[in-house]
Amino acid sequence: MPNSFFNFKQFAIRHDKCAMKVGTDGVLLGAWATVLPEMPTAQNEPAEVDPAYPSDDKSSSDDAVFSVLDIGTGTGLIAMMIAQRNNSAKIDAIDIDRDACIQAIENIEKSPFRNRIKVIHQSLANYSTEKKYDLIISNPPFFNNSLKSPDEKRNVARHNVSLSLKELIERAIPMLSENGRIALILPIQLSKELDFIITTHKLYITRRTDVIPVEGAQPKRVLIEISAKNAYKQEIKTETLTLATKNRKRTEPYQKLTDRFYL
Repeated sequence: MPNSFFNFKQFAIRHDKCAMKVGTDGVLLGAWATVLPEMPTAQNEPAEVDPAYPSDDKSSSDDAVFSVLDIGTGTGLIAMMIAQRNNSAKIDAIDIDRDACIQAIENIEKSPFRNRIKVIHQSLANYSTEKKYDLIISNPPFFNNSLKSPDEKRNVARHNVSLSLKELIERAIPMLSENGRIALILPIQLSKELDFIITTHKLYITRRTDVIPVEGAQPKRVLIEISAKNAYKQEIKTETLTLATKNRKRTEPYQKLTDRFYL
């Protein structure tokens, strides 16, 4: 039986009430997403300068709020990862599932970030706000080709039974700030659908990383950020991230990305 909790360096996650447990996808997205209001200077910066990793330093201005909406927060994992990475982040974390919200509140209340994360029991379809967000982030329930579970709550958490990719993006766009981004992790099979949505809605890819589970395998996931504004004025190259070597050890890039979280 899996553990009912998962310890990170600065916080702990209990996930016994949630349909979806702590997993690699959520950790990847929380560690990878851009967490500063300003845009990174270039896609091909040297390896030692990581635009997605700017920020545990204490120099962030309290006046420069970085507003975040976490859609489908579940345990609150991604919300807390963003809060850890940006000291000025203030996060609204919504979820359609009541038990998930209860669990997220419990986890966040025991964390150093409890004053900067607000959990809201609400579906995205019914969520209404005048706020504009610098980052809208989601590890969304899109596993179209996987078998459904007999557990209806798990189906809602894992499948697009309550929210399609198109609906998520269309509802998120009006809530973005001027330079705001939508950050997602998706099955690679949804790449074509995503590309079609981006084209038809005249959006722009600002970052993309294809995730390879083990050396020699094909990508299984895509990490992507999109914006309504063309910040780079140039084509963004797709990067790759391999998680494990052939002998199942974490690769150096994966270790570097997640080092401040994993024990």
